[in-house]
Amino acid sequence: METLKKVIYAGLLLILSNTVCFSQNSAENDSLSFKRGSWENQYYIGNQQVSYDDFVKKLGNMSEQSVKMFKTGRSVSIAGIAIASVGAFGFGYDLGGRLAGAEGNTALLIGGGGVLVGGIILSYFGENKMKKALTLNKSNSASFSISPAQTGIGLCINF
Repeated sequence: METLKKVIYAGLLLILSNTVCFSQNSAENDSLSFKRGSWENQYYIGNQQVSYDDFVKKLGNMSEQSVKMFKTGRSVSIAGIAIASVGAFGFGYDLGGRLAGAEGNTALLIGGGGVLVGGIILSYFGENKMKKALTLNKSNSASFSISPAQTGIGLCINF
């Protein structure tokens, strides 16, 4: 009788783990993500790279608020990159002149460095806003997984 209980529990655990694994795979195929690139970002639906327009269309199917936040974050990130580029030019121009032996302009060096740092901060602020827009959709869903724990195997539920 005791071995029958163990077999039943093992069977139920196997069925539960398979259900959880298959439900996670279908959620992964619909997940939205992006990777920051040197010249342009790469957008993914699941593991498949897609165009920006397809990405925004899929995001729009989930939530209009997410689309607005994502586009705002993208605009802020692009503006930050543009501002940082101007600051980098001023900073690099003066620093290069100093390294070549010319007398530098301290205001240009400090101002260019400040604008460079401000642009970088603005760019990362925009990128974080883009990431936050993607997590708005995930807040209403729960994910399940079976993972090792200190005392054996545990069922993890994330909301």
